[in-house]
Amino acid sequence: MKIIEHQANGINYYTLVNNHHMSVTVMDWGATVTAIKTHDKDGNYANVVLGFDEGEDYITYQSFFGATIARVAGVIKNAKWRNYELTQNAGENHLNGGNMPQIAFEPWFLERKLQTSEQVGLVMQYITLDGENGYPGTMTITADFILDNNGKFTISYTGKSDKETLFNPTNHTYFNLSGNAESLINHDILKINADEYAALNKHNIPTGKLPWVTDSPFDFREPTEIGPQIAKIKGGLRHGFVLNKTPYPQVELFDRVSGRKVTLRTNAPAIVVSSATNYRDDRYRLNGGKPMRSQLGLSLQPQVLPDAIHHREFGSIIIEPNVPITYQTAYQFSNIYDV
Repeated sequence: MKIIEHQANGINYYTLVNNHHMSVTVMDWGATVTAIKTHDKDGNYANVVLGFDEGEDYITYQSFFGATIARVAGVIKNAKWRNYELTQNAGENHLNGGNMPQIAFEPWFLERKLQTSEQVGLVMQYITLDGENGYPGTMTITADFILDNNGKFTISYTGKSDKETLFNPTNHTYFNLSGNAESLINHDILKINADEYAALNKHNIPTGKLPWVTDSPFDFREPTEIGPQIAKIKGGLRHGFVLNKTPYPQVELFDRVSGRKVTLRTNAPAIVVSSATNYRDDRYRLNGGKPMRSQLGLSLQPQVLPDAIHHREFGSIIIEPNVPITYQTAYQFSNIYDV
């Protein structure tokens, strides 16, 4: 178990490596996961998440590959909460915590490194001041990234504010388990333990309705090939799913060719799944010079459903003064062909 550090153009990178050569790289700008390397069925290691080749491109293009999203992930309709006017950065709406500043593209402070015989990790911190992006309260956000010797990578986000405020963080990593950023995710197999999903209007804002997934392209309760389902959904997947309470992993994703598999276990009540459909930008250079293409990655974002403040049934994202709240997600990596 070790931590490898390097710096480039003012950005600090920390690579967590376990004894089986699996590694996770996190940079301090945006507390961003830039790479996760795992083995395929033949023992070859490759990066299974999408990320820019140059660290400064995360800041230049402000795309959320691997970033920590806070204070609040997703949309807040009309950018209002009670009497607070939040930053409008998506038309009249508020998106991913606003952009004055955008926490996903700001430098985080490395509070400490963790290293034992069984795990290595980082603790990063960001302080967002009272009134930034319209939110009340000065909030300290702590991000823990821990890799263990069994292929489990855990992300924990803790928020503590001196005033009542909103907190609904997530991580915005796009997975491509093939390890080849020219291969689309259409043939990947996805399972989500969820009976309900959040319906969206034509502007991709939650309507407040939570239809059952039965007899719909949103039914992933059994392992299902992604591509045919996405083809039935206008604009592709960008929907939230209400996770069932279960002692088992709530989400599974695997690539049949490479054998790579990731399962998720989270204490968040929902997950937003995005297939990056119609998301293309030839300016981007990802994973060794590859351009961003539609359905090149699948993001799995544990959180409370977006726009929860306008839909009581979605759950609360209000946190009380000086009462820390933690959301934790464990990503277990394995290979289905391992004996």
